[in-house]
Amino acid sequence: MLTSLICCGMDSDVTESSGTVSSSCHAGECDVELPFGWEGPVLLWSGEETLAPSCPDAAPTLVYEGHAGLQTHGTCGTCACSDLECLLPTGVTITKGTCGGPLLDVLAPPGWDGSCWPFPPIKDPEGAVFWGTSRTECQPLVPQPEKSATSTWATFARACSRSSDRDECRDGTDDCSPSPAPGFVRCVFSTSEANACPPNYPEMHRFHGMAEDRSSCSPCRCSPPETSTCRVFFGLSVDSECTIRMLGTMVGYQQRGCILNSVPSQFASMTAEVRQLDPGICTPQGGEFLGGFEPTQTTTFCCEHGG
Repeated sequence: MLTSLICCGMDSDVTESSGTVSSSCHAGECDVELPFGWEGPVLLWSGEETLAPSCPDAAPTLVYEGHAGLQTHGTCGTCACSDLECLLPTGVTITKGTCGGPLLDVLAPPGWDGSCWPFPPIKDPEGAVFWGTSRTECQPLVPQPEKSATSTWATFARACSRSSDRDECRDGTDDCSPSPAPGFVRCVFSTSEANACPPNYPEMHRFHGMAEDRSSCSPCRCSPPETSTCRVFFGLSVDSECTIRMLGTMVGYQQRGCILNSVPSQFASMTAEVRQLDPGICTPQGGEFLGGFEPTQTTTFCCEHGG
């Protein structure tokens, strides 16, 4: 019976004869047939990129370069809010009875500055509901802050093979495998995110070819102040020149006031005098850096123990 030895990779001298085999092959240079989807074996080095060696003489062909340990570095621009302004009352309600009615609204002109505003006389009023002041809304000066994002990799990987056309072992079922060089480990690889390694290569590592920026900045928004002080004295006069004031009161931010008075025969004009303007300060929010870079183009390496 003829006996043959499966080996390859280094210079070999194999003589086959009945019952005898002689060889100078080195152990570990031939690898069993790999499961579907796996390639190799190759020699893999990983570490700091500036320290990466060239492919060794035993495996001079570069077959892969990638990275692991993706880190995102990002910042967002500062959010800021518009200044608030107090706004004068936009009108008054003249009541012909109690504060519940019947009622008649008198609107101030757009952008009213509080100066005398005449309106068609309203006869026999019994009081008025003075509308409160208001203020402008808090608005972000920049709705979406500017984003700055970069990424770095902690680990670099380089894989090398014996040649682009790998030799075959003598029995035609196994493949030649390069001998490990210092700092390298023998591995097989798959271009998919495999969940399990072949039995002879138990240690799994994943490396990536690219990274996609999936980071963002949260939109800017503004919170209104808890309190606002926008106080004016709001008055009604019986004449159209605001010279004979018959009814008036102090009003504040969103604070109405109803006053009953049966003395005047009519109301024909109104005026507002600013007493205190302190609308408060908006609080900027948002502008948080969210997410980060995500690794893509994953390659799975499975290596011998100690990889």
